[in-house]
Amino acid sequence: MDVARILNIMIRLCGTGALLLGVAFWLGFARGLTQLHMGLGIGLVISLWALAWIVWRSTKRNSLVAFAAIWGGVSWLLGIAQSQILPGSLHWVVQVTHLVVGGTTIAIGNLLVSAVQARGLARAPGLSG
Repeated sequence: MDVARILNIMIRLCGTGALLLGVAFWLGFARGLTQLHMGLGIGLVISLWALAWIVWRSTKRNSLVAFAAIWGGVSWLLGIAQSQILPGSLHWVVQVTHLVVGGTTIAIGNLLVSAVQARGLARAPGLSG
């Protein structure tokens, strides 16, 4: 199995897991699993960055790669700082933003996977066995 395919699986697993836990939190369940949710989010962002690196290394010029790198940072920072932003009755705005940013992170990962497949980069130089 090649690295890009493994990263695609990681994006889907981490993204889906984080999304499901986030919805559970929103509904008042599973609050004790916050660290798992954060770990899945970090796994999602690291997988996104790794896929962006594979595409960048093979094309050198790609706006999607730059956007993915920046978006990963935004996603990471929002996830880490979420609990301190707008505490109180308006915190739902931050929660919705966090949901949209996380969903967009998953979508960008899927776009990168499509770029890998379209360019035949599934076996990245120096990464595949």
